[in-house]
Amino acid sequence: MLILAFPQSAECFLNMLKRVVNIACLSLISSISVADDGDWSFFARAESFSYSAANPVTAYIDFLIGPAPDNGELAFSRNIIETGIAFKAFEFSLLHRNDYNLYFSRDAAEFAYLNKNRKTIPYGQRYDVDVWANQYQASGAKLGFTIPFRKNFDVHVAYSHLYGTEAVSGYLGKDENGEGGHIAMVEREEGGRKVKALDGELHTDYYFVDDPLFRNKVDAPTGQGYAIDLGFTWQVNEHLTVHAMSLDLMGEIRWKNMPHITADATSNNFITNEDGSVGVVPSFQGRETRDNFTQDLTRRDYVKMDYRHGNFIFGYWHDRMSKMEFNRLSAGYLWGERWGVRLTGEVETAAVELRLNMPVGDLYFTIDDPNLDYAHTLGFGWNLNFRF
Repeated sequence: MLILAFPQSAECFLNMLKRVVNIACLSLISSISVADDGDWSFFARAESFSYSAANPVTAYIDFLIGPAPDNGELAFSRNIIETGIAFKAFEFSLLHRNDYNLYFSRDAAEFAYLNKNRKTIPYGQRYDVDVWANQYQASGAKLGFTIPFRKNFDVHVAYSHLYGTEAVSGYLGKDENGEGGHIAMVEREEGGRKVKALDGELHTDYYFVDDPLFRNKVDAPTGQGYAIDLGFTWQVNEHLTVHAMSLDLMGEIRWKNMPHITADATSNNFITNEDGSVGVVPSFQGRETRDNFTQDLTRRDYVKMDYRHGNFIFGYWHDRMSKMEFNRLSAGYLWGERWGVRLTGEVETAAVELRLNMPVGDLYFTIDDPNLDYAHTLGFGWNLNFRF
């Protein structure tokens, strides 16, 4: 399928989830032993958070096979696994991350849904196509440290050196002159009979490691890059704490001799695939080159405020990821300093997060629909710390 071939990273995403689950099992087994308060510690952290505005997350992973899309123009998934050691205010860790960002027009999502689910595509209806994707997979090492500026104010800084292994970055839609970017199902006269055909003009310009459109086999390049995180924690008083972070405040991956395709498609001929979906055999005019490319990492900013009164804790969290704003309100109960439970509600998406605090850290799960096949928000993770 031409229009939504960019989210071809479903297999990578599922492999990422498998790694997350495996580390979770090992970490939970280790959590039965509670360490003393020493200067050294071992930590294991993970976060997987996915949001899809138009389609459920599972449909996004399955190339839009599933329910009809709602209004919405973005889908993203942020996934990271990190494990390392800490000594006082310093941390060193190894990490693996997989980020997906997809922005699209409503028409592009509607056409892809009809096609992939074998629905009838209305004749004569024009679909304006505008798809932009930025996906990358990288592993690396991170060095972080905390600077105590005052007794109640700490600054957090971290630098990650990254080695990129997979990436797709580019767009599908109008050309550089703002022309084209549309497609429609029509009937044509061929040989005295009417045949179905796709009419339109599409332009694409993208860099890749694994070609999502033409499936070209190339020698995969690797990239190197960095990410800088910056934040602070402010203990305002005995009840109120403010924590803010900017992840990937500055960050990029530099690719050398990366495959780069620019092409135009016109007069697309209608075909029916074996699974009954619509396919296209386009007449492409374009070129493939090898170019140096700098890929920007997707920045994330958040601010958390917690107010504790006795054993009760209340919070507000503003989180910006991939141009999406999340506002969350939470309430929880703590048993001493070691055990607790917190329930968080997300205002815009109605997602609910359940978080369990334990002597060695916390675990959480986020979802906005009890039926996974219809969930547009899905997340889980942990932050475990073992002192020795």
